[in-house]
Amino acid sequence: MRPAFLSTPLEPPRVNWKVVAGLVLAAIIAWATPFDLAFGAATFGLPILRAAAIVALALIGLRVGGRIGLGVEAKGLGRPILTPLAVAAVVAVGCVAADGLFRAVLQPAYVHSMSTAPLAMRIAGYMMRAFNENIIYRLFLGSVLVWLIGRRWKTDDGRPTDGAYWLGFALAQGANIWINVTSQAPLTPLGVLHDALRYFAPGMVWSWLYWRHGFQSNEIACTGVHLFFQPLSVLGLK
Repeated sequence: MRPAFLSTPLEPPRVNWKVVAGLVLAAIIAWATPFDLAFGAATFGLPILRAAAIVALALIGLRVGGRIGLGVEAKGLGRPILTPLAVAAVVAVGCVAADGLFRAVLQPAYVHSMSTAPLAMRIAGYMMRAFNENIIYRLFLGSVLVWLIGRRWKTDDGRPTDGAYWLGFALAQGANIWINVTSQAPLTPLGVLHDALRYFAPGMVWSWLYWRHGFQSNEIACTGVHLFFQPLSVLGLK
């Protein structure tokens, strides 16, 4: 007999102004540029297809995420905006430290871009990238992987175990890093260690925020981190 939890029909996500505004913003960003290499290839370089695809991924993620207890609204935080931003500030310092510690393995193109592009342009560009990256790799892929893994690795009431959440989000973040970072540079032990500290670890912080405190908290932190990281990034590039 199927557990009651898995037998529950999928409910459509509650659509409110925040969800609608987020979908519109995601579509505008995707129309302008794909940012993500796999997303760009899968949509054949067509702006209208990118815009439609990002909305479709978001809606799928909302439905699947809702089924495994992943919500949109910020929850469990006394200060739903300031707390994620405080987390972002700490992560930003860690990212600057990772770049500084592994300065020798940073790609020249990355160093040049971070050193010469205007600060306002970098902040805007990376915040837009982070906004849609969250939809692709956490709201959609992360939610789907947790749901699939949780069908086997589940609690007595049929819900995914904590391990299923961690594993699903780790696989999603690993896919993101491999597609957009690691595969674009020579594979070396120090390079992999840098990527783990600089990209994987922050991604798991964002995933935890999504899991425990809602997707809105994750988006605030993951996009807001660039308000701190971009001005400080020069410290890690010296």
